[in-house]
Amino acid sequence: MAWITARPAFTRSKTRRERIACVKHLARALALTALVMMAAPGCSESQPAKVAEVQTDIALLAKFITLHPAPVEAKWSVTPIGTEGGLGPTDNELWAVLRYSEADLAAISHALKTDASLPPITLDAPPAWLLAEVDLSRFKHGADYVFEGPVSPGAPFASNLYTIGFALMLPDERVLIRFGST
Repeated sequence: MAWITARPAFTRSKTRRERIACVKHLARALALTALVMMAAPGCSESQPAKVAEVQTDIALLAKFITLHPAPVEAKWSVTPIGTEGGLGPTDNELWAVLRYSEADLAAISHALKTDASLPPITLDAPPAWLLAEVDLSRFKHGADYVFEGPVSPGAPFASNLYTIGFALMLPDERVLIRFGST
């Protein structure tokens, strides 16, 4: 890469012709960079859905979100959103269904009820495993899912990695969690 030098591009020792050549070279480099950035795939939720690998390891889930108290059973997945290898970090979404002991369920239920309620949240279809695990038909509105009613910001489960999302109590006394990360 002979065109990269340690000298400043404009020095008094350069002639007018050399400075014009530097500006033209810089303009070409910037144009090429802009073309590459426009052609590169970015993050978009309109990409085809990826198959989520369902996990049941509670200890591993605890590395992603806060689990105090720990559930007795968990099914969860982390799925990339958009195109992997695009510009910037990959966005992920975490879906989890947690079952607690009766005593712990009362504490979690109380924490979710005292948390502020969110306005309706509209999302694309959840992962296929979740649709098979939980009856979400009451949230289905056309092609989207609208989570409304007693929906909590999920503060009891938030972590440094996953802070934006929601949690809600399901009719069968399990907890549904959805968090996103960037």
